[in-house]
Amino acid sequence: MAPGVGFPGGRRRPLRTRVLELSNVEVLYDDVILVLKGLSLTVAEGSITALLGPNGAGKTTTLKAISGLLRPDDGEVADGTISFRGHDIHKLDATAIVRQGIFQVMEGRRVFEHLTVEENLLVGAYARTDRAAIPDDTQKVYDYFPGLETRAKQQAGYLSGGEQQMLAIGRALMARPSLMLLDEPSLGLAPRLVRTIFDVLVRINSEEGTTMLVVEQNARLALSIAHHGYVMERGRIVLDATSKELAANEDVKEFYLGLTEVGHRRSYRDVKHYRRRKRWLS
Repeated sequence: MAPGVGFPGGRRRPLRTRVLELSNVEVLYDDVILVLKGLSLTVAEGSITALLGPNGAGKTTTLKAISGLLRPDDGEVADGTISFRGHDIHKLDATAIVRQGIFQVMEGRRVFEHLTVEENLLVGAYARTDRAAIPDDTQKVYDYFPGLETRAKQQAGYLSGGEQQMLAIGRALMARPSLMLLDEPSLGLAPRLVRTIFDVLVRINSEEGTTMLVVEQNARLALSIAHHGYVMERGRIVLDATSKELAANEDVKEFYLGLTEVGHRRSYRDVKHYRRRKRWLS
């Protein structure tokens, strides 16, 4: 586990009701390509849930199905349901879903490079009606990420990759989400910055009560901050357990944490063939 990040063995605290539920969701692209194949998962209110799996498993598609961002990619939820706080949302557009309290931090940060840091944060608050509270929330973002305050008037395109990721998370906070979807928040960042960002995610979850669903290639890091986790393969959930149980699972240790049975690190690229256990295919 990275120093200063998370809680050994997965964090355990009383969790409340299911805030998000996907039931037998199928997603089609271009009316032909079936990416999600009856996917089901739940996220408990106030929790951090990790969604793990190899490239191409359907993790990003899962987040886009929740946030309503499939349509720009010519995708659609063809079957199943997605409910948030007991209300179906899979037929809503992205703007309506944001107003429900769901905000996605996209892979690759996607900041508005020609806008200033401050202007990017204000974009996050665009759908809000409580305009008087926005200055206080802007300061709260700066409290989480002090480096952004010193660059408030600087164009976002001149920020480093780590600072842009901080800005993307801060922009999400400005929407006051009750559920934050994060797609590969550690991608392309130096280890020191990754530790800083994941420390802040733990703080946000604890201090703001923000529920999080985190897609992350760094499985060890994701499980270190998560309460619960899912492993995806080819559009389906193949493992579902607490973060502690997943971290101890031999398949997860070898193929997602980079450890063999004797504890030596092993590159995933070196694994040319493996047979999934029968319980993964059931």
